[in-house]
Amino acid sequence: MARLFWFVLGVVVGFHIKEFKQFLARFKWVFLVTAVVCIPLGMMEWEAIIRFSGQDWLEHRETILDSIYSLAFIFAFFAFTNVALPLNKQVSDLGVKSFGIYLAHIPAMEFTARGIYLLIPALLGVQLLFQPIMVVFGLGIPLLLMAVVNRSPARRYYSYIFG
Repeated sequence: MARLFWFVLGVVVGFHIKEFKQFLARFKWVFLVTAVVCIPLGMMEWEAIIRFSGQDWLEHRETILDSIYSLAFIFAFFAFTNVALPLNKQVSDLGVKSFGIYLAHIPAMEFTARGIYLLIPALLGVQLLFQPIMVVFGLGIPLLLMAVVNRSPARRYYSYIFG
């Protein structure tokens, strides 16, 4: 049902893009603050859901807070399109490498999580530390691997390996 909402929203926005841009310009800071605030709230919400369920593991289900975050993030992203970002070149460089990151991030994150499980299992219960570590390693290991391959004799195969 949630996917239907996003599809319909995209169609409506597409037909009313001028009015939508004016709407975004008026409320861009509200969307940005909402997105930033929803990050820790969403983490705390899932911690509460897991604790109150009495189970060790739950399948992911999209909550209302997840949808609010998604909407606020998308709207803030489009509202600030004309703003010069401080790390614009670095973000653009990541965009060029996004397919390679996509291909390599799953094993990187899995091995990172398993390493944490074996070496520091208590860290798994502290999501405010665990999640940033996963993001850094999930992004850093693929980028490091891509840089190593790009500087090695396997460079000629780089485009086949990482797109």
